[in-house]
Amino acid sequence: MKKDLNKLIVNIGDIFFQFQAKLQFFEREYLRKFGIDDVTPNEVKVLYIIGISNTKSMSEIADALKVTRGTLSITVDSLVKKGYVIRTRNKQDRRVIILYLTEKAIGIIKQYGKFFENLLLTLANDIEKEKLFVFEEIFEKLNLIIESDFYNVDEDIIKKIHESENNNNLDFEENI
Repeated sequence: MKKDLNKLIVNIGDIFFQFQAKLQFFEREYLRKFGIDDVTPNEVKVLYIIGISNTKSMSEIADALKVTRGTLSITVDSLVKKGYVIRTRNKQDRRVIILYLTEKAIGIIKQYGKFFENLLLTLANDIEKEKLFVFEEIFEKLNLIIESDFYNVDEDIIKKIHESENNNNLDFEENI
């Protein structure tokens, strides 16, 4: 049985959306399981980015997370109040705010890292090794695409692509 490209794209989109929703739910559940109920998954992501480099400025973290400095500031205020982050001013440039993790935050990041490690190890055990390389390639390409201005593509180009697909009868097997 054949499935055309549009149906395949819609199905992949649906699966991706379902995954995102489930991931957010299970991230919270996982954190709660280990008694971490005072931080959200988004706050943990901020902690993680701060932890990658010991001296990250607010601007660098906002850029890495693709959020405004105002949005990040609200999250950081919350993390400072909860005792997860220390905020200091750069000695050379007092306008620059540098964020550091507390020991309490490092424990959360380690636990959160185990969530993703377990998720990916389970995936690795469930699929063929060759498909893992394809999975890696797909996520690398998705990252490159999302960082580009793909959503600003000219509508005429999209129309031509769809016309070309219809004229060439691009069908894909269901069991790719």
